[in-house]
Amino acid sequence: MKERKNWKDLFPTPIYTLASFDIKLPRVEKEKTYYVLKSKNWVNVVPITKSGDILLIKQYRHGIGEESLEIPGGIVDDEGPNAELDSVIRELREETGYATDLSKIRLLSKFSGNPAMFTNWSYSYVAYDVEPTHDVEFDEGEDIEIVLKSPKEVKQLLLDGTIHHPHMAAALGIYFLQLE
Repeated sequence: MKERKNWKDLFPTPIYTLASFDIKLPRVEKEKTYYVLKSKNWVNVVPITKSGDILLIKQYRHGIGEESLEIPGGIVDDEGPNAELDSVIRELREETGYATDLSKIRLLSKFSGNPAMFTNWSYSYVAYDVEPTHDVEFDEGEDIEIVLKSPKEVKQLLLDGTIHHPHMAAALGIYFLQLE
């Protein structure tokens, strides 16, 4: 890995920090300054009910100004060896009220949201036999609707662009590929 020097946090926000660093690449004669968005890691989960349906959530997204059909997920707030898994369990419970036994949750893959600009990773999990066990605990500003769909319906929603969030599409795609 190339050495990134002189890190500077330029503009912090509650979600991202615009930062810069200097780096000299092998085929370039001098160091150059690059800009990135520092963020905590993200997680999402493909929740599969005991009947085999996939639990989706519909929520308003400020960036596009529309509702988005997604799988549960969020920011990894904690640190440590189980931070991503703990966050998946929490996000599933808070956003949907659903849960499952820890032994029925496994990592699908990890993705970079955009390796040219973001410093973090997005971890995707699958959770089998989820069922409603808790009241939802929405974060301030969240208004989420639960939507249950068959795998065939979810594939069609991916193909027709209804599910358009790239992290959600990637997680669902990996899930479906692993079934084949």
